[in-house]
Amino acid sequence: MTSPVNEVEPADIHLLMGMLDTMSDHVFLLRLEGERYRLVYCNEAMDKFMNQAEAMLRGRFLDEIIPDSELCQRIVDNYARAIAAGHMIRYEETTEGFDSAPLTIFETSISPLLGKDGSTVYICGISRDITARRNAEVALKNTNESLELQLAENRRLQQQLQEEAIRDPLTNLFNRRYLLESLNRELSRAQREHYPVTLMMVDLDHFKQLNDQHGHAAGDRVLVEFSRLLCHGMRKEDVVCRWGGEEFLIMMPGLSMDDAHQRMTEWRRKNSPMKLTLGALHLVIRFSSGLATAPEHGCNPDDLINATDDALYMAKKAGRDQLQLSRQLEG
Repeated sequence: MTSPVNEVEPADIHLLMGMLDTMSDHVFLLRLEGERYRLVYCNEAMDKFMNQAEAMLRGRFLDEIIPDSELCQRIVDNYARAIAAGHMIRYEETTEGFDSAPLTIFETSISPLLGKDGSTVYICGISRDITARRNAEVALKNTNESLELQLAENRRLQQQLQEEAIRDPLTNLFNRRYLLESLNRELSRAQREHYPVTLMMVDLDHFKQLNDQHGHAAGDRVLVEFSRLLCHGMRKEDVVCRWGGEEFLIMMPGLSMDDAHQRMTEWRRKNSPMKLTLGALHLVIRFSSGLATAPEHGCNPDDLINATDDALYMAKKAGRDQLQLSRQLEG
């Protein structure tokens, strides 16, 4: 706590009070009497805010000025904290519990003081209205949150557009454009690091006949279900693409022709034919496929894809429902 207040002239006190009355902050002084606090002084700004005449406010006890017992106790607890600390403390408080409206937010600083007798305790305080600042901060926070939500939505839409640009809308597999870009990058890396890249092209047998007999809705359902089956049989690093119509192209980095042939033969054994029930319609779907690998069948996308397509053509020509290797490997 501070040392006792020095003697001052009445004229000095008058000037000091006049100066305090020019302030927009609330300035007040309370004296501790027993367990109650009596308001000794408050400036004009506090008088006006409390909407009471000076004679009615000064000299009254805090619990008379603030009849709300919970609110009054919170204020008293803050005073007790300042006295226990022996120095100024600062905190925020609101007018919740007062009759005044609208709600006002104050930043209050209080300090314990000793009277002339060295034992009487006073509480000197200054309260500054920070409602506008807090409202501005809340508005700014809300604006920032709104902007963050908008940015997140923009990012989501951008990601969605990017996905739509590389995905087939029916099957959600990668599209031809993405496969070509990925294959070009993968072949370049494979040449530098000396590992194989194998392609498999798959075509659903007699798919046009299925569409003609059962309609395009049934055909679309078959494409979707076959896409799921195809993805289920691939590795994480494989790229599965709907090449067009009922054709699919799969890029398998790091997989040799022999390993790819073994894996795809086993996959066909488990999944061919694919049986699908659509209401009362029971379908049996068979498919043909061809394999080609880099660098044996080409080191650029066009050559490798042509070799894979050639192997698929051989599978079709040989009676469908089978897996064939590129002729160049066999030759």
